[in-house]
Amino acid sequence: MADLPSDKVDEAKQVFEVFDKKYEGKVDNFYIGDMLRSLGLYATVAECEKRGQTKKSGEKTMKFEEFLPIYSEFFKMPAKTFGTYEDFMEGLKLFDKESNGMMSLAELTQVLVAMAEKLPVSHVEEVLRSTETKEDADGLFNYEIFVRKLLQGPFPNEA
Repeated sequence: MADLPSDKVDEAKQVFEVFDKKYEGKVDNFYIGDMLRSLGLYATVAECEKRGQTKKSGEKTMKFEEFLPIYSEFFKMPAKTFGTYEDFMEGLKLFDKESNGMMSLAELTQVLVAMAEKLPVSHVEEVLRSTETKEDADGLFNYEIFVRKLLQGPFPNEA
């Protein structure tokens, strides 16, 4: 079945069933990326949209047999190299107006929800919560500490 080990097919079936909110054997295509991420694969929104993910919930649904080849394709992809500490620091320095290692939390949130690979506000809130990132009285935070905690994990989808 889709050229996957049987344990991976079973794992995909379990995740699919969790997202089958109406218990009809179908999942809204809006959740393709969420299902893949639940399976430990880091697919971008653009990659998922190429494979049928919809921009809004309620537009289209798929059966497990339709999801399995998508999962198989992502499962076989080589692991991606994500940004390094240096990459993150270089990018965030652009927002460090005083060159003191601090940036606006509101500005970070705006960048994450509005640019390129947009994150839902709930995901940004989860990242900030899991890294224990809080702004000071001036609305700033130390982005070096944030990046260190971000790269440290936890990564809930990893075994």
